[in-house]
Amino acid sequence: MKNLLAFGSTHIVLKAESILQDMDLAFRLNPAPSLLTSYCDLVITVEGDILAEVVTVLGDAGITPKGVYRKEKKGYVKL
Repeated sequence: MKNLLAFGSTHIVLKAESILQDMDLAFRLNPAPSLLTSYCDLVITVEGDILAEVVTVLGDAGITPKGVYRKEKKGYVKL
């Protein structure tokens, strides 16, 4: 199941990307869906089985997503 992490700025997304790469965690950097562009133009997408680990790793680095969403058939549900 795909989960999207939205942040407040491109700078923070790129910092999160660097941290996740250093930790060798699987993720994708994607353009934000139009429903989520109020946060930023980019989101990080991760599978549900590592979502908790990703949020913990980022939190330990002082980065908290503005929102975490799960992709569903007709849109996104905030977790």
